[in-house]
Amino acid sequence: MKFDIKNLKIGSFLLNTQNTILSAAFILAVTAGLNAGLGFLKGRFLAQYFGVSNDLAIFYTADRIPYLIYSVLVVGAISTVFIPVFASILKHNKDEAFKTASSIMTATLTFFLILGSVVFAISPWIIRMLSVGKFTEAEINLGSNLMRIMLAAQLILVAGSLVTSILQSFKIFLLPALAPLLYNVGMIIGIVVLSPIFGIYGPAYGVVIGAILHFCIQLPALPKTGFKFWPNLNLKDKGVRNVATLIPPRILNVFLANTVDTINNSLAIIVSAPSVIFLKFATQLESFPVNLFGISIASASLPTLAALSDKENSEKFKETFLTSLHQMMFLVMPLGMILLILRIPVVRLVYGVSNFPWEATLKTSYALAFFSISIFSQSANLLITRAFYALKDTKTPVLVSIFTAIINVVISLIFILGFKLEVWSIAFSYSLTSIIDMVVQMYLLGNKVGGFNAKKLLVPFIKIAYSTLLMGVTLYFPIKLLDNIVFDTTRTLNLLVLTGIAGICGMSTYIIFTKLLNVYEIRLFYRFVTKFNPFKTKIASVSVATVEEVE
Repeated sequence: MKFDIKNLKIGSFLLNTQNTILSAAFILAVTAGLNAGLGFLKGRFLAQYFGVSNDLAIFYTADRIPYLIYSVLVVGAISTVFIPVFASILKHNKDEAFKTASSIMTATLTFFLILGSVVFAISPWIIRMLSVGKFTEAEINLGSNLMRIMLAAQLILVAGSLVTSILQSFKIFLLPALAPLLYNVGMIIGIVVLSPIFGIYGPAYGVVIGAILHFCIQLPALPKTGFKFWPNLNLKDKGVRNVATLIPPRILNVFLANTVDTINNSLAIIVSAPSVIFLKFATQLESFPVNLFGISIASASLPTLAALSDKENSEKFKETFLTSLHQMMFLVMPLGMILLILRIPVVRLVYGVSNFPWEATLKTSYALAFFSISIFSQSANLLITRAFYALKDTKTPVLVSIFTAIINVVISLIFILGFKLEVWSIAFSYSLTSIIDMVVQMYLLGNKVGGFNAKKLLVPFIKIAYSTLLMGVTLYFPIKLLDNIVFDTTRTLNLLVLTGIAGICGMSTYIIFTKLLNVYEIRLFYRFVTKFNPFKTKIASVSVATVEEVE
């Protein structure tokens, strides 16, 4: 029986389905942009209340392991492996798909409870290890308490992410995309309202509040899917076995990535405790374009690529992949250039509070500059790995990750322990290995799908790269001229005007050159913008596997 989702027609655009990659990506990108804005606001409040204190460094260190567990379970398994398997079963048998989903959800929550309990028990030892001997006993106890609070929050967040995967499988993207916004709202409440009372525990309590909001906002959409949860664990279920086969390499992949981040956090502590904050703030800024367009397009592409993964659709698969890749590059590369050239104004605008001194601004901006050179490869890697997952190949990305993770750690160790460099060297090492990762994965994906047409792959990328470089020139000279002659940039308003003028000059140049070079993605993007109506409430009657491209 082929399952049709025409029964999902409702009167609210919040529960609309998005049946094209760009329409889904648009929803995800807009909400990601709003979420990034809340994330910057959260960071600014943290800087305002805690500055570059050890307490904030301890908070970020304590968050590493709970976030690692969440990433392994959700980013590593649910968001990429669950959706293709669930959607495949859903096309033929709704009840069977729901039973499979219930078993997977039960297994995921059970695993988290077991692993979380172990981490809860040994949290002081974990903090002591992560701090590489730089924290006092009192600071270790503080970190242990914070970690335990955030572990409880991650359990709720995992449950919310399971709901997200169900809804996205039905091509309902908007309401799940709002959930991370409320997660950040909860954290902001914890910082602003609870920090004056509980100190650094305030943000930790905020994580709990955010996780509850993240879960609850999505619940109204579940009845529209018809999903019913049975708390059972059927290990003989075919779908469960498929997921169990695909998950281990993917979990290892995410585990490696987060292990590298955890090691980098510890290396930053070796430089100085405040360096953890500089690295974290730089990461938040460089993640903006990656989250805004990299994750959005990659996540929106996964259901479509999965539907085209059979041999009969191999050419359409490659066409869809390349179109998504070039759309992504068209959007993320100019943002990467903006962060590279305007790094100091951006850091000052986002984190420039009285508790965040000029030296902290400079060190954060140096790390941001080296991160920004790999924003395009970080984004591309998200799409490339999902192309492998759509082909039900989770082993290749993890083998490449093992290779690049080793290189990353070795280079970072040499920079920090050998050459005694500052925290920016960790960002530089990360960027180098990200680019290597992209090149290797792209080569292997080409081999797997029978090769990509070199002209179709490289020509659009080269055109976008040229346009981005020329944009960088028009960013650099206006900001230098205006900063030295016209504006007193010690004032926030002047700094905002300066950044805005330089940004407009740069983006105008980018648009002009992409048009002159006849970059197809700009025409496709403009066509989509003129056609797309996010408030349209009518939902087409389509099967879960239907793919409608913007031609």
